Amino acid sequence: MKKLITIAVFAVFSASSAISASLTPAIGLSFNNAGFAGEGNERVGSDTGTVQSVTEEYGAFAETYGSIFVELGIGEVLAVGIDYVPGDIDSPENASRESEDSAVGSNGAGNSTVSATFQDLTTVYAKINVLPLGGTYLKLGFSQVDVKINEKMESGNTYADVDTEGLTAGIGYNHDIANGVSIRAEAMISQFDDVQTNNGVAVGSESVSNGGRNVVQVESMWGAKGTISVVKSF
Repeated sequence: MKKLITIAVFAVFSASSAISASLTPAIGLSFNNAGFAGEGNERVGSDTGTVQSVTEEYGAFAETYGSIFVELGIGEVLAVGIDYVPGDIDSPENASRESEDSAVGSNGAGNSTVSATFQDLTTVYAKINVLPLGGTYLKLGFSQVDVKINEKMESGNTYADVDTEGLTAGIGYNHDIANGVSIRAEAMISQFDDVQTNNGVAVGSESVSNGGRNVVQVESMWGAKGTISVVKSF
């Protein structure tokens, strides 16, 4: 979050000092319909630290959520802003079935479940108006989100929460109504950095009850969304 605030402040002061023009503040509310996808792999370790198995999965899910933003227009072409999602974005729950695996089930393991909750998704962006095309604009941004791991492990182990960041870009159209109120429609795509977490078991642990060290990595994460926003400029 501190990194995003620093970028936002730097962008405002850099743009305002570089362009001698009137400044137009605005606030907005957005409804987002988004899809997210990524490739995950889990490396299951033994009590001696060796990797027993590797499971790879590709997952995707869709979600709708609201967001709020503040924006500063700088002249007719440029605006900079920050968009924040106050609610959580929850992935589907994934269940393993160790008890159905004879090799693992012989140790008395049962089912485990895991899901992820994405919190405090925050995006700093620049909006560039394409004046020859009326209300059409381009949008570029930098996003950061906290990833909370929700696990119910038969072993009792827990996975550490992580965070990730990435770039977003898209195109939109702004339709002015009256008295500084406008409606926007836009489409954006996002890319996020790879993340890795583990179950907290030390490498080479001899604890039979807790099992070995398991490592989960998610990579090639991306998202796409369509957004409708109501904006009030001052």
